[in-house]
Amino acid sequence: MPQESMYAAVDIGTNKIISIVARLGPEGELKPLGTGVAPSNGVQQGIIDDFSEVKNSLQESMTECMRYLGRNPVDRYHVVVNGDHLVSVNSTEMLGSGEEVVMITEQRLRSLMSSSSGSLEQQLDSRSEQTLHMIPMRYRLDGMAGVRNPTGLDTSELQLEAHIVRGMSVPLGNTVRALQSCKAKVDGMIAHPLASAEGVLTADEREMGVVVVDIGAGTIKTAIYREGSPFFSSVVPMGGNQLTRDLAVAMRVPYQMAEDLKVQFGHALPDAISGTEEVLIPATQVQPKRMVLRRELCEPLYLRSLQVLKLISEELYRAQISAMPLGGIVLTGGASRMPGLAEMASRGLRSDVRVGIPLWYAGLPESLRQPEFSAVLGALQWAVKHRNRTDQERPRGSGERNWSPASLFRRPFARSGSRRAAAEPEFEDE
Repeated sequence: MPQESMYAAVDIGTNKIISIVARLGPEGELKPLGTGVAPSNGVQQGIIDDFSEVKNSLQESMTECMRYLGRNPVDRYHVVVNGDHLVSVNSTEMLGSGEEVVMITEQRLRSLMSSSSGSLEQQLDSRSEQTLHMIPMRYRLDGMAGVRNPTGLDTSELQLEAHIVRGMSVPLGNTVRALQSCKAKVDGMIAHPLASAEGVLTADEREMGVVVVDIGAGTIKTAIYREGSPFFSSVVPMGGNQLTRDLAVAMRVPYQMAEDLKVQFGHALPDAISGTEEVLIPATQVQPKRMVLRRELCEPLYLRSLQVLKLISEELYRAQISAMPLGGIVLTGGASRMPGLAEMASRGLRSDVRVGIPLWYAGLPESLRQPEFSAVLGALQWAVKHRNRTDQERPRGSGERNWSPASLFRRPFARSGSRRAAAEPEFEDE
C-alpha cells in the first residue's frame, strides 16, 4: 500500500487522544483503516501541561491506531490544535499598483500574497506567535466587490479579505515535540474550530451562513461561516468537565462517578423529566448508596449548561453579527450529546439547532459517527483538501526539529480597518 495515499490525524484533547489513519480512494473518498483512543493525561483546557504524561498517552493512541496496518505505518500526522491562545482576525490587503493590467494566475496570486505578508510579520513577535491559517474570504477587482475566485481575470488592482488564525509558539511547539517524541512528524496543524467545522458542515450550510460550536471536555470552540468561508473563530477555556465537577460537588461523589452519572442520566432540561423518576447513587467511602430524584441530579447540569450557552452568546457578540445565520447552529463535540442541550440552545439563542456528527461518505464505522470525532475526522478531510499545498510546504530533512508551524500555511496579510458594530444577540434565561 503506497504511503502517499494514506493520511493520518490526531486530536490531543483534554479527556482523550484520538488518532485515525485513512486511505484516499481513486474518487477522493477516505476509508478509515485504524483508530486509536487513549485517556488523555497531561492536558488542561486543550494545552499540554505535563509532557511525559502526554507522550505516554499519545504513544498509546498511535500504537492502537497502527496496530493492524502492517510494516509500513504512517509517520506523518495532521494535528488538531486547541487552546484559548488561538485567536482570529480578518484582514484586508491591496494587491497590485493599479497602474498595470495583469491576468491573475494561481502562481501570481500566491506570489502576491506571499510578498504582502511582511507587514504583519513585522507587527508580530515571531518568538511568541505563529500563523496557522490564512483563508481568503472574498476579493475585490478594480472596485468590483464579491469576487470569489479571481484566477483567470484581468485586473489592475486586487483587494483581498482573509480570515487569519494564529496561536502562541510555545504551546504549538510543545505539540510538535510531543509527536516527535513518538517518532512521528507533523504534516500540518489545523485549528480546532475549523477542523470541527470541516467535519460536520454541508456545502449549503457554509453558503447560507452557520455557527459551529464544538463543546469538548475542556474548551468551547466556535466557528462562524458565511458565503462559504469562515470569518470568525475562537476558543473559550470551559467545557463538559465543568458540568461533571458541578455534579460531583452537588451529589458529593468522586469525579469519575459523577461523569458516569452525567452520561447515563444527565439532561440539560430537568423539567422535561418525570417528577417521580429516581436514580440510584452508588455507595462511596464516606456515604452509603441512596436514591435521588433525577430532576435533582440534573439541576446543576442545567445551571452550568445555561452558563455555557451564555458564553456562546458572548462569542456571537464578539463576532459582531447582526442576525443569526440562516444555517442556524450546529453543536458538536462530546458534551453536545447531553439530552436537552440542543433544545435549550434553540430556545435561548432563538435559532435552529442540530447536533452535528461527522459527515463521511465511504463507510464510516458506527463507532466513529459521534460528535466527539468531528474534529479529528475533519482534520483528515482538511488534509486531503489541501494536500497539494501541504506536499510542497511540509518540513523536510534535518531542519524539522526547528520547524515553525507557520511554514505549513500561507502567511497572512496586515490587519487593517475596523469591524462594524453590531447589536449583541439577545439571550433569554430558561
